[in-house]
Amino acid sequence: MSITEASRFQLRTAIGQILDEEAADTLMELLPPVGWADVATKTDLQHLRDELKSDIHSLRNELQGDIQNLRVATKTDLQHLRDELKGDMRALQLTIEATLEKRLHEQTKWLITTMIAMNTVMLAASVALSKLI
Repeated sequence: MSITEASRFQLRTAIGQILDEEAADTLMELLPPVGWADVATKTDLQHLRDELKSDIHSLRNELQGDIQNLRVATKTDLQHLRDELKGDMRALQLTIEATLEKRLHEQTKWLITTMIAMNTVMLAASVALSKLI
């Protein structure tokens, strides 16, 4: 049989007729608002506590595993990025070296050509001066 508010009220009214109103109120406050079957016992609470501890322990282990997996994945990703960056830097270095070598070669050719031209002009000027003298 389930206890309803109406049946609790009838009980309170009947007790109020037998005892005084204050005693009836005190007695009703001592009774649970639901049936005794719905009241948790210490054993129920201990069982619930044990289940919660087990769940928390399982979640902790699962979380530690997930964190470890994430740590390994992050290290792997960072190593791949490091290797890729080293490769990119090496390629850039080779490109810069090749460009620098090409520019130095072009500059050297221009400088030698200019020096030959200047020497030719100087020689021509010397020949012309020597004919005048």
